[in-house]
Amino acid sequence: MAADKKPIVVAGKAYNSIEEMPAEVRRVYDLAVAAQNEASAAAGLKIVFNGKEYAGLDSMPPDVRRLYQNQQVAMETYQDFSIDATTPRAAKIAAPAARHMAEGPSFLKRYKWHLLIAAVVVLVVCFVLLI
Repeated sequence: MAADKKPIVVAGKAYNSIEEMPAEVRRVYDLAVAAQNEASAAAGLKIVFNGKEYAGLDSMPPDVRRLYQNQQVAMETYQDFSIDATTPRAAKIAAPAARHMAEGPSFLKRYKWHLLIAAVVVLVVCFVLLI
């Protein structure tokens, strides 16, 4: 790598050139470059992030800019607003769904055999007591 050429850093990983990037990383990089070009073309626009207004990316503190850019990459790449933008979408999709109270069979369907056996036992006991 030449001394005057800086590495390209995408999602915390450094690349010496664009050709070195995997396809998905290259797509994210291209989107970020396009967004950067669009942002510089619309220099009069202000950015409001976490309730504060900034004149542009350059006016943001480095930590705030990093959060903003991570959020933008997450929105473009994963199409969701999860806090954990580093987890690939495939892993999120493959994760088991959360169980809710409304899910699953009803009480009667779930315990029909238990209830039926209890009813038969009660009938047998009543029959034995009557004899």
